[in-house]
Amino acid sequence: MNATDVKAWRWLAPAVTVLLAVTVWPIARGVWMSLHTSSLTNPDARKLVGVDNYTHVLTSRTWWLAVALSLAIVVFVVSMQLLLGFAFAVALRRMTVLWPVSRIFLLVPFALLAVVSAVMWRDAVTTGYLDSWFRLGGKDGTGQPGSLLAVTLGEVWRGTGIVSVILLAGLSRVSPSLLASSIADGATGWQRFRRVILPVMGPAFAVAATYRALDTFRTLEGPLLVDRPGSSLRTAPLLIWRTTFSSFEFGLGAAMSIVLLVIVGALGVVLLQMFRVRRVI
Repeated sequence: MNATDVKAWRWLAPAVTVLLAVTVWPIARGVWMSLHTSSLTNPDARKLVGVDNYTHVLTSRTWWLAVALSLAIVVFVVSMQLLLGFAFAVALRRMTVLWPVSRIFLLVPFALLAVVSAVMWRDAVTTGYLDSWFRLGGKDGTGQPGSLLAVTLGEVWRGTGIVSVILLAGLSRVSPSLLASSIADGATGWQRFRRVILPVMGPAFAVAATYRALDTFRTLEGPLLVDRPGSSLRTAPLLIWRTTFSSFEFGLGAAMSIVLLVIVGALGVVLLQMFRVRRVI
């Protein structure tokens, strides 16, 4: 390790120390709770059960269906946000007069509280104008199609702005002279996108996709607010919420949280590898 690396680590040490302090202890506490049976209704009956809670979670069909639904929502939401975000980034790149104001308007949905966005889209889809137009929520506005659409539309609307800004930063790294040279060489629009724009914007796509996927996967506000009698919408975070704060099974809820943390970490690694774009020669 040279002198430059040592100096860099001195600057990073305080941040790394704080990060470890605020993450390692909660995770360790969660692991300890997951190895016990712990119920709020009978706190004195706590006992060590080892990996029994993990066995229950990993063999539960309900848990894996909830994980599958969460992943389906992530795939749809992130795909829509990348498509819309790239379109907005291209439009913003061409703007000159209203460019700063447009960026602010794009970030307004993301600046709102997630619960506000969830309430807006829940009411619009389940009992509001979208339900009146398309009958999405069923007879009483509590059907699963309407609830699922409310959650996905709310997430797409809330996160598209920040994705657009991230992709705009990546698009600004594309050299106009490089594009002009590719046009002069006779490259088509698809070839320019694949061989010039996409390799340069690869890190921006990776950051946007990974950030929004992890943020969407752990979202709770939307599923919790559309969780009404008769609704069968059940995501992994909502199932953890019900187990911990409705059934008061803290040990089982902690085990679900640790398993979800591992799944989220694996998802992040997969996305980073998937969006690692290499220049095509």
